[in-house]
Amino acid sequence: MERIDLETALELILSRTIPIDDVLKLPLRKAHGLVSGETIYAPIDNPPFDRSPLDGFALRSADTVNASEAAPVRLRVAGVEYAGSVYTGTASGPALLPGEALRIMTGAPMPEGSDAMLPKEDVQESASRENGAFKENGGTEVVISHPVKKHENYIFRGEDVQKGQLLISPGERLDFVRLGLLAEMGFAEVPVYRPPEIGILCTGDELVPPGEPLPPGKIYNSNGVLLSARLRELGFRPHLLPIVADVSETAAAEIGAHMESLDMLITTGAVSVGDKDIMRDVLTRLGAERLFWRMNFKPGSAILCGMYRGKLLICLSGNPFAAMANLELLARPVLAKLARRPDLKTRRLEARLQNPFPKSSGARRFIRARLLTENGAGEPPLESGLPLVSLPEGHASGQMRSLVGCNCFVDIPACSGALSAGSIVEVVQYNA
Repeated sequence: MERIDLETALELILSRTIPIDDVLKLPLRKAHGLVSGETIYAPIDNPPFDRSPLDGFALRSADTVNASEAAPVRLRVAGVEYAGSVYTGTASGPALLPGEALRIMTGAPMPEGSDAMLPKEDVQESASRENGAFKENGGTEVVISHPVKKHENYIFRGEDVQKGQLLISPGERLDFVRLGLLAEMGFAEVPVYRPPEIGILCTGDELVPPGEPLPPGKIYNSNGVLLSARLRELGFRPHLLPIVADVSETAAAEIGAHMESLDMLITTGAVSVGDKDIMRDVLTRLGAERLFWRMNFKPGSAILCGMYRGKLLICLSGNPFAAMANLELLARPVLAKLARRPDLKTRRLEARLQNPFPKSSGARRFIRARLLTENGAGEPPLESGLPLVSLPEGHASGQMRSLVGCNCFVDIPACSGALSAGSIVEVVQYNA
């Protein structure tokens, strides 16, 4: 197929994309951003015991029924309990006795026999101190001048999570909250779908790695850094392969050497019709199945896509913005399906241009833009009920500086004339 539209291309390659179903167990510290591979239930209650939410005094609410300002109740402080310890009571047993209170710290288990607690600031203390510290028993009382309700300031066992409760479903992305929840339940490892191995291969006789001297006629390889950094932002761990010269045999050998360990390979460069545009020949040499070549939109209409060893091979333009645009529009939906990441899907919405786009568009065109937000609050300012979108200066495929600050594309239909400020346009938001 040749010169197909974006929607047809997506339908074709998504139909050939099979989500990864390998599940492996990883330590929690290595699972951030990955996708849960199994249903996980709570093995314990959380908290695992009734506990105190504050520093203060645990007591029996029945002892305070008649407490008032005029006739306060005095309770003997039986001891002190810190988080991580358990009150063992007295020789008569572990329970708090009538007329007793226990000095208790935040997070400590509520002692047997108690059913409420009062914060330190809500009671008066008849304090016996030794060297500035409260004695753990004897001579210390708390004075309470109002009734305390049963279970006042009381955290119940299982109040947050109950044993057997569903924690994580398959397909959920493991963010900091879910990982914290698993740690709270005592899990050291979590089953996850294996993250896809994505390779990036940049071709071109003119390319030099950043950091090396730049000979005449050469340019630095920005695409490798651009695309691998973007994939990391999307939660992947890409493999940036060495630069390959515009030689079919060399490129085919490099792809053949790495494809077995990859789930998908993205290349940049050598996909048009010039003498050194080798990628169509490379696919032929590999015996790969060619799905399509060239698409009906700009930038990056020169794009080649094939299947090799059951893996998708997406060959993007060497122009930086064209490569970036096609990564978002074409490769990103594939990655979303491959990695079981529906959160990667782009969002389309209508917006109103803040400034004009003076060029007419014979073919469908995606231009870089910025969906405006108001004072960093996250919600875009509205004009006639629509968010505003701003266009930078510079829209050539090879320009990268004007991408700074952009977070969307404006999708301009084919055969469109110049767009004036205030025009309603469709926006593809890729940083949503």
